[in-house]
Amino acid sequence: MDLTTVAVVAATAPHRHFRFGLVLLGLLLVAAIVFLVTRIMRQREARQVRDEPRAAQPQAASPTADLAQRPRPSEPAPRRQVRSRSLAQGDWAVETHGLTKRFGANAAVNDVELFVPRGCAFGYLGPNGAGKTTLIRTLLGLTRADSGSMALLGIPVPADRGRALARVGAIVDEPRFFGHLSGRDNLRVFAAARGARAGDRIAPSLERVGLAGRADDKVRSYSMGMRQRLGVASCLLGDPQLLILDEPMNGLDPAGMSEMRAMIDNLVEEGRTVMLSSHLLDEVERTCDAVAIVDRGRIVRQGSIDQLLREAGAAAVRVECSDPGAAVRLLEEAHLADSVTVNGDVVGVTLRSGATREEIAAINRLLVSREISVYRLEEARASLENWFLSVTSRLGRTP
Repeated sequence: MDLTTVAVVAATAPHRHFRFGLVLLGLLLVAAIVFLVTRIMRQREARQVRDEPRAAQPQAASPTADLAQRPRPSEPAPRRQVRSRSLAQGDWAVETHGLTKRFGANAAVNDVELFVPRGCAFGYLGPNGAGKTTLIRTLLGLTRADSGSMALLGIPVPADRGRALARVGAIVDEPRFFGHLSGRDNLRVFAAARGARAGDRIAPSLERVGLAGRADDKVRSYSMGMRQRLGVASCLLGDPQLLILDEPMNGLDPAGMSEMRAMIDNLVEEGRTVMLSSHLLDEVERTCDAVAIVDRGRIVRQGSIDQLLREAGAAAVRVECSDPGAAVRLLEEAHLADSVTVNGDVVGVTLRSGATREEIAAINRLLVSREISVYRLEEARASLENWFLSVTSRLGRTP
């Protein structure tokens, strides 16, 4: 080895030792951080265990009361009455005026006037591509409106967005989690951004959405329905008055849809407002108290579902009988219906507006009394789907 080589080795040796020392120091710092985080989490769990007897003591009811202790109805409650649009400004959970968001020449949100009453389940209903998610993103400040005004829980946004969103829980597109962490640990991550009190709501929120028994399993093992419920649990960490859920039924099997419906109903019974977007008309009709119908970014109609269905048209009855021709003549002579038609063995009877079940029974009695055998009598009321198809300009066809 010549003198030049010796000099180079001597010069580089300290640098190698220095780099090795930096790597070792980095490893020690990581180990220390992991140790401290683990210790803090264990101390928090121990503190929660110690506090359990105090939490079990009777407390006055309040909006921030333990969610797990609130009563759960065993079956969905009847559809709630939705207050009229004449409510004073500030009484709406969501209120927009002339809200518009454009992407080039396309108006994804087009001059929207939206009014969501407090304390109800409200559906923002429309076909895929109608602008539902864009509206939600605009309400939450994730995208900027081109024009118009909006308010959440009576608080103007984006002027006072921070104060408004402190009382709002939202899922946009679909909930996303760290698959290698448990459900409980994922909520700990979200709670860290919500403040100290959010951590105390982790266990009640998991219980509230029915995930207490799977809270310590890795999220990667969760079904789509469980992930959706965990998403709602993350929303509940802030004890929100308003929950905004984007397509919460997407990807769920019938059992998962049923669980989601029951959960939404219970949240509303607690006094919260749940606004959900969806293109699943049947599920919206079964879940929501009121809806807004949107097509091509513009609201076509909005109001309570009962009101919209009343406007959809009168109820109808289909009758299968032994002598359809005679049945038509009898019903026309008795003036029991607005109109009567026949198609093969089936007589279609359109009832007068406001017809009662007794008038349906009268149809059966009349036919039987004239010795016409009734094989089947079926009431066919208008559905939200039928109404939707009658008022939207596109669904299942190219615009």
